[in-house]
Amino acid sequence: MAIVVDTDILIDLLREKEYAVLKIEELEKKQELATTDINAFELYFGAYNSSKKERNIVSAKGLLKTLILLHTNEDIMETAGRIFSEMRAKGKMIEIRDLLIAAITLQNGYKLLTNNRDHFIWIDGLALYE
Repeated sequence: MAIVVDTDILIDLLREKEYAVLKIEELEKKQELATTDINAFELYFGAYNSSKKERNIVSAKGLLKTLILLHTNEDIMETAGRIFSEMRAKGKMIEIRDLLIAAITLQNGYKLLTNNRDHFIWIDGLALYE
């Protein structure tokens, strides 16, 4: 099964944190690794707001070229609308960017690799990578 790598892991990978480097090296040997256009936005937003803007933009571009980039479409927007409605009915709120990341991941049949599991555990059907 393919895996979507969330922004928190991608940032740690760019910062060369050992756990992230080792995890991605291990996974890319046996899995397709992807991320979403929402995660790409978050990486670029962070890069443009950093003190080392040019270097971080280049790093983000380089990293994104190594991953499959998954995009939104109407089916994903419908899934996002359903998830948001279900969570609201349960009294659970989710940040819109996380909602879209989850919908893209779910609709593509991928698992999500994240350190922010509590952002996503309430979403029915979303597989989180252990």
